[in-house]
Amino acid sequence: MTSRAKAAGLDGGPGPAYHAARTENRGHRMARKEQGRIPKRILRGSPARPTFELGGRTYRLEKVLKHDFFAVTARYRDPDGRPVCLKHYHTEPWLGWPLQWAGRLMADREVRHYRLLQDLENVPRLLGRIGSSAFAHAWVEGHDLLDQKDLLPDDFFDRLESLLRAIHDRGMAYVDANKPDNVLVARDGRPVLIDFQISWAPRLGPGPLGRLKRRFLAMFQEADLYHARKLKRLYRPDLLTPEERAASYRRPWFLDLHRLIGAPLRDLRRKFLEWVGAR
Repeated sequence: MTSRAKAAGLDGGPGPAYHAARTENRGHRMARKEQGRIPKRILRGSPARPTFELGGRTYRLEKVLKHDFFAVTARYRDPDGRPVCLKHYHTEPWLGWPLQWAGRLMADREVRHYRLLQDLENVPRLLGRIGSSAFAHAWVEGHDLLDQKDLLPDDFFDRLESLLRAIHDRGMAYVDANKPDNVLVARDGRPVLIDFQISWAPRLGPGPLGRLKRRFLAMFQEADLYHARKLKRLYRPDLLTPEERAASYRRPWFLDLHRLIGAPLRDLRRKFLEWVGAR
């Protein structure tokens, strides 16, 4: 037991700083999770398919995990009870607009991201494509950070940051590290990242366009690390050095710009969904 852990009151369990962070931040994030998983009214897309075939085995639907405008994600099991996760992007039109191409494109992008990361143990194994707009990946036993009840391992966020840096080494930015529900805590205590829908792995080339892509990629990667440090401040503030604590509050300027522009648009979208009864 380190002196820092003792000072935080961790010799007998989670200390006051840990509980204060969870009390302060858990409420609104839990509300977002509960409201965002399965809306009251589905605006677009078919429900999760009851079964699918992969590798000569039939998988049957067990639980729908998320259904939004773009995709439906669910847990399935094979005849031996082994679980997998299936994500199916919607291809149905909306308001008369044909969107089959969009479902295929988003599936292609996310599958490409998984394939780039298959040598990383903290990314689920890609199991295969199902049709033109769906894919399955291995199920990870555990829970996400929003459901975390016990104190996380001391090295959890160091491992999470190492995972993000490994993703960056492959020319990718995760982009979605601000969402605690995208960070899983596996049964053995290691961090696992899921949902690479909006990740970015640009094909870099020479010239002005290549330089512009590299600049944006570096910005997104900087945001990944900032969000990882912010999560550490929320869940294990007792482990932060003074330098890490200061860094966790230094939000990159482009995130401030996104908050200025994106937050009103997000609120407008939420109000629209409430108006049509979709949340």
